[in-house]
Amino acid sequence: MLLQPNDQWRWFMGEDRHLMLELGADMLFSSPYLKKQLVCSDELNQCFSVEDTGLYYNFLDKLTSISSSAQRVQAALNAVAVARFYKPLMPQSWFFEPQADYHQPELGELIALDISTEWLTLMVVETSPSASVCISLSGDTLLSNSKQFATFSAIKVMNDRIISLDCSNQEQEIRRVG
Repeated sequence: MLLQPNDQWRWFMGEDRHLMLELGADMLFSSPYLKKQLVCSDELNQCFSVEDTGLYYNFLDKLTSISSSAQRVQAALNAVAVARFYKPLMPQSWFFEPQADYHQPELGELIALDISTEWLTLMVVETSPSASVCISLSGDTLLSNSKQFATFSAIKVMNDRIISLDCSNQEQEIRRVG
C-alpha cells in the first residue's frame, strides 16, 4: 500500500535528534538523518508541502523497479528529506571510477556508481550541470577503510562518475537480442 500525503503530515525533529515525519494518527516515519546533517532547527514543525508532495510522487514513479510498496515509500520519503533538509555537500567523487560517457541525470533517476569491486545503485535527489546529490539504494558498503556507506546515505558526486542504468539496461537488451 502506497501512502498518500495529506495536510496532516508534518516534519519535526525527534527526541533522538533524527528527522521525523508524522503521517497521521499513530504513524511516524523516522529518517536516518541526524540534526547535524540537516539545515533545520530543533524546533522544526513544518507541514509536508506541495513541493514535498511533488517530489514524493516523482520519486515513487522512478522507483517502480522496487517491488515492495513499503520499500518504495521508505526510499521516496528519505529522498524528499534529503532534497528538502540535507546540508549542502561537497563532491566525494574520488570513491568512484570515472566513466567514459558523461551522463547528465534527471531528478529521481536511478543510477549506478562503480567502486571497482561492484556497482552501487543510487537515486538522484538533486541535480546540477556538474554534480548530483544521490541517496544509496544498495546495502551497506565499505567505500574505503574509513568510509562506510549505508543504505539511504547521501553523497554528492561529479556527473562524470554516474552510470545511467537506462543505458546499461538498453545495452544488455541489445546484446541479448543481437
